[in-house]
Amino acid sequence: MRFNQAISSSIQSQLEQAASELKSWQNQNLIDDTELKRLRKDLQCFNHTPARVGLSMGGVDGSGDFPLLSFADTFIYLSIAQASLYQFDVEVKLRESLSLDAKVGIAVLLEDSSKGPELFDRALAHLLNPNENAQELLLDVIIRSDYLDLKKSFTKKRITPNQLYENLIRPHASDVGNIAIQLRSTAEFAAAYQLIKSKHKPNYLLMDTTYALPLVSSSSSLFYEHLKRLCAVEARKQDLGFFTLSKSHGLSAMEQLELIAAEKQGLTSKQTADHWYLRLPSQKEDGYSYSFTREKTVPPIGAMSYLVRFYRTTPIMRLDMDINYWRERVKGGNQEETLRNEQKLFEDLDVFCHDVRSYGYPFPIKAAHDRASLTVAERQDYKKQATKTFIKQGMNPNLFRDVSLATGHK
Repeated sequence: MRFNQAISSSIQSQLEQAASELKSWQNQNLIDDTELKRLRKDLQCFNHTPARVGLSMGGVDGSGDFPLLSFADTFIYLSIAQASLYQFDVEVKLRESLSLDAKVGIAVLLEDSSKGPELFDRALAHLLNPNENAQELLLDVIIRSDYLDLKKSFTKKRITPNQLYENLIRPHASDVGNIAIQLRSTAEFAAAYQLIKSKHKPNYLLMDTTYALPLVSSSSSLFYEHLKRLCAVEARKQDLGFFTLSKSHGLSAMEQLELIAAEKQGLTSKQTADHWYLRLPSQKEDGYSYSFTREKTVPPIGAMSYLVRFYRTTPIMRLDMDINYWRERVKGGNQEETLRNEQKLFEDLDVFCHDVRSYGYPFPIKAAHDRASLTVAERQDYKKQATKTFIKQGMNPNLFRDVSLATGHK
C-alpha cells in the first residue's frame, strides 16, 4: 500500500481511541485488597539453579507449509515436527544426548466429500505411524487416551470411542487455518509421544503450547486433543514430567504480580524480579480461583497451571501439567511438602534456561524450534520440488502457475 495521509490519520485516530479504552479496562481489572493479600502469600520464589548433574530435558516444536501447493480442488500440506534431547554435563553444560528423526508428513487433500475425510485421517495417522491402518490407529489413540473420561466428566453425557472417532472434525481441504493447526499439532504430539515411549526418555519434556482441550465440552473433537492426553497418560506411567510452556498466557493483572514478586525479593518497584512462580488454583481442586482466571478456563480441564518467570529479560510464562501428575508428584501431604516439590521442579527446569542462545527459556524447546522451522528459501525449494514431481507424473504445468504473480499482485 502506498503512503496515504488520510489513511494514516484514520489509523492514528482509531489507535488513540483503542488506547483510551484499553487503559479504562485495565483500571477495571485491578485486584482488590483481599485478593492481593492472598497473592502475596501464594507467590513463591525458587533458587537460581545453573547446574544439576545428570538431569535431562526434551523439547518439541513444529512448523510446515499450509498449503505447500494448491491447484484446482487439491491442496498439498507439509508438516514437520522435531524433538530434541539434552542432558546437563559439568564440562559442556548442555550436551545433546540423542539425535532424533523429524516427523514429516505430506498430505494430499481433496475438496471431495467422499474422499476428503479418509484422506485427512490418513494424513493424521501418517504422522504417528505411516505403516498402520488409519482408522485403526486413530481409534486406538482415542481408546488409550483419557480424553474420553475428561469429556464424560465435563459434559455428563455417555459417549463411546467409536462416536468420538466418527465425530472428529475433518475440515475441507481449503480450510487452511483449521488444517494447519491440526496437522502441525498432531506432528508435534507425535514427536513427543515417540520420545516418551523411547528408551532414552528424559526427566522432563516440554512443548510450546498449552494443555487446553478446545472442544472438550462439544460432541465433536480434534484428533490432536486425544493424542495430547495420550502423551500425558504415557508420560505419567514413565514418571516423566510432560509439561507445556506458553509465552502467551493471556491474563491480566501482570503488573500487580510483578510488584508483588519484586516486593518479596526486596527489590524496588522499578526492578524486575525473576525466579518466581504462582500456581493458579481452581474451584474444583482448591475451592477458590483468582479473579483474573475465572473467565479463561485456566487451569484447563485435566491440568494444573502455573505462572513462572525464569529470568527478568524473558516474559512471564504459563506452565501446564497433567492434573494426575501434579497430584502424584508435586502435591504433598502438607503445604510445606508441596512447596518443596514445586521449588525442586522449577529449579530443575531452570537448569536448562542458562544457554546464551535462549537465556531465561528452556533451550531444548528453542533447539527443536530452530530445527523444525522452515526458511523462506526452504519453502520455495520444497514447493519447486513438489511441482516438478507432479509435472513429471504427467500433470499439466499450467495448473501450478502462481495466480498472484500472473495478475500483478506480487
